[in-house]
Amino acid sequence: MRWIVGLDLRGLSEGALHYAQWLQANAKTEHLVGVHVIEAYPEPTRDVEIPIESFREWLQAAAEKEVARVGARDAFEDIDTVRATTAEDGLATAVTDKRADGLILGRKTPRGQDAVVRLGRVARRLIRRAESPMIVVPPDLQVADVGEGPVVVATDLGDDAVGALHFGQAMAKALGRELVLAYGIRLPNLLDQYLPSDAWNTVQSAIGREGGESARAWAARHGVEARVHIVDGPLVRGLWMAAFHEHACLLVAGSRRLSMLDRIFTSSIGTELAAASPLPVAIVPPAKQT
Repeated sequence: MRWIVGLDLRGLSEGALHYAQWLQANAKTEHLVGVHVIEAYPEPTRDVEIPIESFREWLQAAAEKEVARVGARDAFEDIDTVRATTAEDGLATAVTDKRADGLILGRKTPRGQDAVVRLGRVARRLIRRAESPMIVVPPDLQVADVGEGPVVVATDLGDDAVGALHFGQAMAKALGRELVLAYGIRLPNLLDQYLPSDAWNTVQSAIGREGGESARAWAARHGVEARVHIVDGPLVRGLWMAAFHEHACLLVAGSRRLSMLDRIFTSSIGTELAAASPLPVAIVPPAKQT
C-alpha cells in the first residue's frame, strides 16, 4: 500500500511520522510519501519581495528537515510540497495524483489531554470528505507506544462498517496480527437493581454471548473470521478502552458520511474515536456498492 503522510511544520505531524515509520517497517509493503501543503504565499511588500519559487524551496527544505528530525527520512520514498487553496484540498488531491491508498495525518490534541478543539480543522474536514482510508494519529505518539496486539475493528454490524471490516482484515494480514471485532452492546440499565448478583451475572454473560455470536456471524457473511471483544457502557470510551486493553496497533472504524443536518442530531463514532483515542484510528469510508 502507498500512504500519503501529511506534514505539519509546527510539530503536529510528529506522531503521524512515527506511526508511518512503524507501519513501513512492520508491514514491509508500505510506501510512504510525505506531503506539505502551501496554503498561502507571502504577499510582496514595497520593501521586500520574496520570489515564490524561493519560498517554495524554503518550505520544501523545512519539510525534509521535519521528517529527518524524527528519524524517519529513510522510510519515505519521496517528500513534496504542493500548493492548494486549503490543506485538506491539497492532501486529498495528493492521494489521487500519487495513486495512494490512503492518508496518515496527525491530530491537534495529545493523548490524555482534553480540549475544545481536539482533531483540528484539517483532520476534521478530511474525515467528512474522505474517499479512502485515513489514519489519525495523536501528535505525541512514539514508535515504542504502538501496541503489540491486534488490529481492532469497531462495528455496529451495519453496512457502514463493512469497509472498515475488510480494511482491518487487510491491515491485520499485512502486519501479521490478529483481527478483533469490538462490538458495543447495551445492557438493561435497571435489571441489576432487582436481580441477585449471580442472576445478574448470568444475564450479562448471556447477552455478551449472543452479541459475540451475532458479530461473528456478521463477519462470516462478509468472508471474514475474527475474535470478538464485547463492549458495554459509554460507546466511544468503551471502544478505545477495548482496543487499549488489547494492546491494539490500530483501531478501525467506518465513516457514516453524515450530512450537516445529521451532525446536529447525532455524532460520528469514527470522528469521536479519532479525536479522543490514545491509539491511531483509521476511518474507512463505506464499501462501494457493486
